[in-house]
Amino acid sequence: MRDRWNNTFLGRLVRRDPWLGWLFIGFAVVQSAAQSLTAEVTPFFLYGMYSDKIHPTPEYVRVTCNVDGRPLTQAEMPRYAGELFFSTLYRLEDLDAHRYDDLFEPFIAERFGGLPAERQRALSEALSFAPEDTAALGRWMVRYLGRVLDKPVQRVVIAREKYTYQDARPVLMDRSTLLIAHVQR
Repeated sequence: MRDRWNNTFLGRLVRRDPWLGWLFIGFAVVQSAAQSLTAEVTPFFLYGMYSDKIHPTPEYVRVTCNVDGRPLTQAEMPRYAGELFFSTLYRLEDLDAHRYDDLFEPFIAERFGGLPAERQRALSEALSFAPEDTAALGRWMVRYLGRVLDKPVQRVVIAREKYTYQDARPVLMDRSTLLIAHVQR
């Protein structure tokens, strides 16, 4: 048994550098204990990422994009361009759902509470998205999609679709337009 241990990676490591070997073994023991207690210990496996139960919600939201009357999917775009664009759409949907109550104000108050109130307000206004900014966002979408899709884009329509599951199938309950953007003439 001792010969078997001496031929393992850990056995050789403990013989060559005892401090590093026992540190490695201690780290493995702590990780194993954390896993058995379902604690989240980085930089490895996070228990909550994969083992928490998924609790169904009464409704699901999907954001759609139509470009010149044709549906656009993230798969039709280069990877990072699609991720940026569709994450922007879901951020817009979230802001609209919460009546544009942005999270920057509490974040700035928490992180930059030492700044004067006037400076905090200016930071919040500069970083937050306001409903009057949707026209500029629409112009950006038209330009961005034109470049990414490598074709002229005339009209972009962003919509929110709400679904519920009935008999294990999604059923569209509501569809509302979030943004309509046209090319500037």
